[in-house]
Amino acid sequence: MKIKLSFAALSFGFAIVVGCDTRGLSIYPAKPAGAKPLFKPEAATLEQQKMCDEQAVKKFHDDETTALHIGDKPEYSYTSHYDPAVNVCYVRVHTFGANPPSVTDVVYDAFGGRVFASYIWVNGQNKKFWEVSPSECDIEIPGKPEEKCTSDTEFDELTDKYFGVTK
Repeated sequence: MKIKLSFAALSFGFAIVVGCDTRGLSIYPAKPAGAKPLFKPEAATLEQQKMCDEQAVKKFHDDETTALHIGDKPEYSYTSHYDPAVNVCYVRVHTFGANPPSVTDVVYDAFGGRVFASYIWVNGQNKKFWEVSPSECDIEIPGKPEEKCTSDTEFDELTDKYFGVTK
């Protein structure tokens, strides 16, 4: 009896699946014309990225030629990131000097010049690097209170999180 009932239920289910033509149909309701998605992350276009990087190169070379040099000539590098949500081209300029050992990082708007984050570390006393705290480590997020950081790792994490730029 149970076998006949199970076979009947299975046959009925198979008949429904085979008998229904679902090609071209969706289980999701149709969207009205002109409907916009609820969430669409903004991504910079290639043109915006290129514009940002070109300005970052200009500012980087300006910074490199106008920087005050302490001791040996420092090494410079930069990264840039355009954020279309706030229309800002962030540039992070990283400087490493050997004599005395020093590191500076500055994140700013390549067009407006506003500084958003700064990190300064100088080892003028010839100590182990981990024995010397940064003399400055500040993050300024628009619309929020200024954040202080205590290490280069923390600075890297915060500048990546808020501005999309790392070393």
